[in-house]
Amino acid sequence: MIRAILKKGKIQPVDELPPQWGGGQELIVEGGGPSDDPADIKKWHDELVALSEQIPPEDHERMAAAVAEQDRQAKERVRRDMGLE
Repeated sequence: MIRAILKKGKIQPVDELPPQWGGGQELIVEGGGPSDDPADIKKWHDELVALSEQIPPEDHERMAAAVAEQDRQAKERVRRDMGLE
């Protein structure tokens, strides 16, 4: 992974570039973290809600049942490990 900074609209490497990289080579650059811009957060939220609405209700029910069962098993194990059962 090569680190770089954005300075005056240009991406400038911080680390030394590998010698096998040639001029004009296409690179993929990913941001350093999520945006804290309220507009970006709302857009992300709206996209997530739209994707979630495409999941069939029975899938939601199966997931909720699986999480509830995992929670039950975890509590049972903690009680057993503590000698309460």
